[in-house]
Amino acid sequence: MVSQVGTPEADAPRRARNRRGEGTRLRDELVTAARLLLMTAERESDLSIRAVTRAAGVAPQSFYLQFSSLDELLYAVYALEFGDLREAMADAMSGVAEASGRLLALCRGYCAYAEAHPGRYRLLTGVPGQLHEAWEGQQMPGAPAFELLLQTVAAALADGDAGTAPYLAASNLWAWLHGIVTLRAARPAFRWPPLEDMLVSVVQQLLAAQLSS
Repeated sequence: MVSQVGTPEADAPRRARNRRGEGTRLRDELVTAARLLLMTAERESDLSIRAVTRAAGVAPQSFYLQFSSLDELLYAVYALEFGDLREAMADAMSGVAEASGRLLALCRGYCAYAEAHPGRYRLLTGVPGQLHEAWEGQQMPGAPAFELLLQTVAAALADGDAGTAPYLAASNLWAWLHGIVTLRAARPAFRWPPLEDMLVSVVQQLLAAQLSS
């Protein structure tokens, strides 16, 4: 329930104090606690420092030994999650030489990650966010993952001598992949074509549309 995200629990576990030099452990536990809470939150704004520290089993004051604000913690969570998504896409492309084949492999990796980790994928794409003033001047935490998608789309378009800017094509592809993942999960009774057939069709249509423009 959403109320649990910011509501105290009397039986929350108490965490043993770190020994000297174990500050990284506390940071990792706060990130993990925030990640788990976000997986079931209705919106990002439901999260609070008190809820995170309670879930981690530490005193609220301990939070400020690792993070200056909730925004800084959220940045760490999203950077970690998008980093894992990027790694899944990159691993899927490993060993594929041809540009359009690499793009198709990236799409497979994206969908495989979303299907294998539905809670973490929802954290990245399904929990309504908010503006983060503390992030101003920083790279967005999901930028490396999108950059990999953008570079892969650009290479596939260049291989076909497309004259269009790849940013729009990459943005469209991300939206299409998200739609495929979420609709297949939300409406399993629908007679969906095989996932592979859908991905092949999406990549072919994307490249054909861009190359003909």
